Amino acid sequence: MGLREPRPQETRTVEGTRTDWGGAGARTALVVVWSSGFISGTLGLRHAAPFTFACLRFAIAGSVLLVIAALRRTRLPRGRLLLHLVIAGVLVQGLQFSSIYAGMDLGVPSGVAALVIALYPLVASLIAVPVLGEHITRGQLVGLALGLGGVVLAVWDRLQLGGGHLAGIAFLFLGLLGISAGTVWQKLHCREMEPVSGNAVQLLAAAVATLVPALFLEGFEVSFSAGFWPVLLWAAVINSIVGVGLLYHLLQRHGTSQVSSLFYLVPMATAALAAVLLHQALGPLTLGGLALATGGTLLANRIGPNPRRRT
Repeated sequence: MGLREPRPQETRTVEGTRTDWGGAGARTALVVVWSSGFISGTLGLRHAAPFTFACLRFAIAGSVLLVIAALRRTRLPRGRLLLHLVIAGVLVQGLQFSSIYAGMDLGVPSGVAALVIALYPLVASLIAVPVLGEHITRGQLVGLALGLGGVVLAVWDRLQLGGGHLAGIAFLFLGLLGISAGTVWQKLHCREMEPVSGNAVQLLAAAVATLVPALFLEGFEVSFSAGFWPVLLWAAVINSIVGVGLLYHLLQRHGTSQVSSLFYLVPMATAALAAVLLHQALGPLTLGGLALATGGTLLANRIGPNPRRRT
């Protein structure tokens, strides 16, 4: 017997088509929070080495959730579920974000980093089709293609990479593999995860995984200045706890291809935040890519999965 996905909240229009309104706020919040992670990463790397910054982020976030779980007297996961949570946490949290930080630390611009991670919808959907039995409609494929085209257009003028950035790009593709495989693993094996205790386990597992390179490769290089703490706390609480919590919440309610298509908006939202917070101007290509990717993402999310699909 296969696993059955929960039905998303939906309403019916006059024409009888189905439109999902329940997760609109969560989808918007996911894009904004995930985009802010590239800003906090850029600022955090001014004070700490990449694996060290990632380790501190995960350790703080995991400890906060562990305290909350203890206050709520929530039982920590055990047995096979604990193992699956550790694997998903190392992939989604540890491998993805430490690789992003390492790539940006090697000179890859944040816009290019966001572009590589924005390929996550294609990779995750391709993994989900044979593993989860999800079906991608033609309309969703068109939406995914439009979104990818918008992403490329938005960061086209920033694709000025020299040979020195190749190692950074390799790290980013490693992070892309981490989030793609990790979210599919999460959806396949961690459906019974309690959000607080489960995320605490995943974050602490990611902290342990990144502690080794932070110690032996970087010497745990960090400067605890006054400007570092707000960035670190934002990355730990907002990006790690809120961001991943929103991702898992949406994955439980919608298909992997629909949720992952939201990541097409992350590069453009990152550019908008960078324009406001880091005073980086938005060019015409970025604005055009924003419009194209937004249309593609709306198309991919409006067209639901085939009701006759087998899961």
